[in-house]
Amino acid sequence: MLGLILVVGLVAAFTSDNVQEFREHSNGNAVYEWAVVSPCPTGMRQSGFALAPTGTVALKQVNRDGTVGNVCVPE
Repeated sequence: MLGLILVVGLVAAFTSDNVQEFREHSNGNAVYEWAVVSPCPTGMRQSGFALAPTGTVALKQVNRDGTVGNVCVPE
């Protein structure tokens, strides 16, 4: 039963509007670096889309050229 609840929760999280918007603005690179930034609300920023459901960004997607830019830069 716990496994079913976990699976349903994961499906709900990955199909949320915020995750869908992150996918639209993603560069498609599956490499991330630790970059803890708080406070940072979810939304589009000058530095890209910030997915921060708890108000904190913990991972930054690495650019295609291998660099890691700023996190949660204001618009």
